[in-house]
Amino acid sequence: MKVLQRYLLQEFLKLAAIAAAGFVVLFITVDIFENMDKFMEHKVPLVPAAGFFIYKIPFIIGQVLPVALLVATFVSLGLLSRHGEMTAVRAGGVRVLRAVAPLLAAGLVASAGVILMNEYVTPSAMKKADSFRQRWLGEQEGTFGREGLWIKTSEGILNAKNMDPDGSRLHGVTYYFIERPFTPTGRAHSRIAAWQGSAWAAEEATVWEFTPGGEARKSERASFILPGLAEPDEMMNMESFQRNMGFVDLREYIKDLEKEGYEATRFKTDLWSKLSFPLVNFIMVLVGIPFALRTGRQSGIAAGIGLSIVIAFSYWGVYAITRSLGQSQLVPPFLAAFFPDILFVAVGALMIGYVRE
Repeated sequence: MKVLQRYLLQEFLKLAAIAAAGFVVLFITVDIFENMDKFMEHKVPLVPAAGFFIYKIPFIIGQVLPVALLVATFVSLGLLSRHGEMTAVRAGGVRVLRAVAPLLAAGLVASAGVILMNEYVTPSAMKKADSFRQRWLGEQEGTFGREGLWIKTSEGILNAKNMDPDGSRLHGVTYYFIERPFTPTGRAHSRIAAWQGSAWAAEEATVWEFTPGGEARKSERASFILPGLAEPDEMMNMESFQRNMGFVDLREYIKDLEKEGYEATRFKTDLWSKLSFPLVNFIMVLVGIPFALRTGRQSGIAAGIGLSIVIAFSYWGVYAITRSLGQSQLVPPFLAAFFPDILFVAVGALMIGYVRE
């Protein structure tokens, strides 16, 4: 790596680290104020509360790093263009795109790092954050894994394969009735359970009752009430835990759903997004380079940061639309997940083609 490339990379990484740290602090500050009333109401001690926000840092980094890299690209290259240093580089016979190649490499490394972090670090950290909510904020105990949604109630344990997007129905429901300390007294299974306004009820349920003598009595029930479950809004928050699953776990979960005959299309869009969304770190650098080189001499740092936010929100807007289309089965899940990447890579490549060497 040449001296010029090393210098550009060092400035870029320095600014990226500063921007990322600033965005993380801003994100956590907003989160603190949003949760302050809950913490005071439940009298949460300082140390567990601090741990809750620390657990969320890996997830936050994955969300803000693309904007941080884009800001670093604009500021580092923009200042060089503004001070005429890029003109000197061209005058020295150095190709501009070759000089900024390490920035693109850094974007690829960041994308790979976020993919690995989302697979091995973020899921376990977010599970700890969810455990904090259940312990200190009184939320119903529940978790999401390869077998679907698991919820602990006062009557036993519920397992549901998935939930409708509007939260009105549960699919693949199995309710285990358990008495303390841990004695199974029955089990109920139904393909569908719906919210009836005040409780969840299985439309048609197969119920087994376990007697003290070891017998299992089977019966068919209509409108069987599933006791102790939260309302749909809280259930939907639990069901969204699948967004915090790694790629491998979510893929296995989808396979199990399809094997048992349940619809899994909306989860496939999230599955491919585990790979497509982290690539935005590279894409933001790719798009930022030509913009920074073209606008750097006429605009300052504030303009560069503002343009970075506009580009980032443009990507997230397209991503939200295509993700919604994919979950609604209007667009194939793979295309829904990768279309924003394809679009912005095309824009970046087109813009780079106009960069004056």
